[in-house]
Amino acid sequence: MKTHSDAEESLRLWRESSEVKWCPHEGSKIAEFYKDKTVFVTGATGFLGKLLVEKLLRACPDIEAIYILVRPKKGEDEHTRVDKLYSDQIFSPLAKLYPKFQHKISILKGDASLPNLGLTDSGISTITENVHVIFHIAATVRFDEKINVATAINVRGTRDLLKIAKQCKHLESFVHVSTAYANCNQSEIKEVFYKLPITADELIEMVETTPEKTLIEETPKIIQGWPNTYTFTKAIAEDVVSHYGRGLPVCMVRPAIVIATYKEPLRSWIDNLYGATGIVVGAGTGLLRTIHCDPNKSAELVPGDYVINNMIAASYQTAVDKNTKDIPIYNYVSSRENRENWESFMFKCKKWGIGLPTTRCVWCYSLTLNKNYFVHFLYTVFLHLLPALVMDFGLLLSRQKPIMLKIYKKIIKFESVISHFCSNEWKFYNDNTQALWKGCSSADQKMFPFSIKELDWNEYQKTHCLGLRTFVIKDDPSTIPQAKPKWRRFYLAHKLLKAVFYFVIVYMLYSVLGRLIS
Repeated sequence: MKTHSDAEESLRLWRESSEVKWCPHEGSKIAEFYKDKTVFVTGATGFLGKLLVEKLLRACPDIEAIYILVRPKKGEDEHTRVDKLYSDQIFSPLAKLYPKFQHKISILKGDASLPNLGLTDSGISTITENVHVIFHIAATVRFDEKINVATAINVRGTRDLLKIAKQCKHLESFVHVSTAYANCNQSEIKEVFYKLPITADELIEMVETTPEKTLIEETPKIIQGWPNTYTFTKAIAEDVVSHYGRGLPVCMVRPAIVIATYKEPLRSWIDNLYGATGIVVGAGTGLLRTIHCDPNKSAELVPGDYVINNMIAASYQTAVDKNTKDIPIYNYVSSRENRENWESFMFKCKKWGIGLPTTRCVWCYSLTLNKNYFVHFLYTVFLHLLPALVMDFGLLLSRQKPIMLKIYKKIIKFESVISHFCSNEWKFYNDNTQALWKGCSSADQKMFPFSIKELDWNEYQKTHCLGLRTFVIKDDPSTIPQAKPKWRRFYLAHKLLKAVFYFVIVYMLYSVLGRLIS
């Protein structure tokens, strides 16, 4: 691997990506549509929500206003949280173009886990009197969320917002963001609604009238056919859309596993450790050394900025069609047009990331994708748990608090919930998404790119690990020279340990064979 030249190429692209990206909106039908429009966004403080608000303000400068639903959290009120939102690096290019962009953002205090999303009567009135477009992104994405909490946020929140939408005087488009894995109990996933074992209203009534302890005990039975409460409740939320969305200009977008941005507004930006991002960061820091994953299965990954552009294009098309009878569904996936398997994805991560180590690594990159669960289990014991115990023993001897076993318990939990999506694959259809792209004008395709077919995965990976290093691990690129000697020491130690291990195995086999022969 040409790690030196690869690292230089990554850094060059990284420096270029810091330039302000102005969107030439002239000739864009989508930008013209959003002129003088008022938008309401739930989940605006999350990863996709931030990207959506930023892109709307940058690409559609004549937009009237964006209302965002924000809840107080961890002792911070909604205004403090939004102030932090503005200071996020993702808004820095926008701030250079439009220094007063925040004047177009208004806060509506609420909570998606509460009835009517925790909105006051005044807040609901603001939406019904002013809003033209609604983006419903808010959801709990914790795979192990309690069924009552997941239902309140993902199902009831969707139902209550659609009820509010029916009262809107100027509504032109409602975009519900689901997930490509909502119907992962199917082997083939088309852009249609699927029959479910329980209706949304039945599930809501169940969780509201059943003691939490009973619900926890009955969860495996309730979600039978789905791997976790997240995908199950997102499936039931689709039932909400199919029933309560009738008569409204509604569409639904189902993104697959969302990863860091490709190019906008910052290259390789992300602010969480969910899904594939957690795998890459874990491997890059040397913490994650094994995962139960079939390397030949599709890595159903989609860049965050492409997802947002797909959502915006879908919102525009829904408004233009004025169709209140049928609800178009857009599966936003990668395997149909530009397949990348897990082996290829992780190889590219290693190729472009190995020359850009972090100062926070605890070992060199040594991840193995294990298709066989028993082999993965052995790797977990010998490469995760035993080293954690040894390191904790060393910490105890030095009178420090042992933490490694606790960290690895979290890693094992993370790996167990994501392995279902790494060791299986589904046949997705995305005809509607392809038609949506082909129907966009050339100006809109340039301003709102979302064609996975035209995405170059190798080009994407050139700064992917550098982005995770900077935005997730919070390790500035300036520390790369400092990190390299540390990484080399770990690499040499890793090679030495492997040599010792193989020597011991060969010696033991030689001894056993020698005794058998004699």
